[in-house]
Amino acid sequence: MKKRNEFRCVECGEGKVRPLAKQGRQTRHKTMMLEVPADLEIPTCGHCGAEWFDDATARAVDEALEGIYRHELRERVRAAIDTLTEHVSQRKMERMLGLSHGYLSKLRNGSCDPSPELVGNLALLAHDPKRRIRELVEYWGVSDDDAA
Repeated sequence: MKKRNEFRCVECGEGKVRPLAKQGRQTRHKTMMLEVPADLEIPTCGHCGAEWFDDATARAVDEALEGIYRHELRERVRAAIDTLTEHVSQRKMERMLGLSHGYLSKLRNGSCDPSPELVGNLALLAHDPKRRIRELVEYWGVSDDDAA
């Protein structure tokens, strides 16, 4: 007798697709690869491993990953700010980037969520802070006293 929510895999034609929760699954969510929570059931073929997403499954995965994504952005922005502030004050960095006063502090303490674009830009600056900050000063044409 066929169980509810079970069907033959169209991908391989051999296995049965059943809801399956397991560790180690990864998927792209917006700008990064994230691990799918191990307890989240996704219809999966027992033979070939193909995963099948209906609307409800896709919504459940998106909802679960959105929180993980925002957490990861907050962690990455905090790390970049920590690295950069070894070389320049937060206020001076805010001025160079055209950010409002105190915004980096809010990001640093997790009271607001950063955009992925800002996280990416700060990560690039933090990769080689001395050089990148000097380039940023030169690009905007400000003096070292204005930015340093």
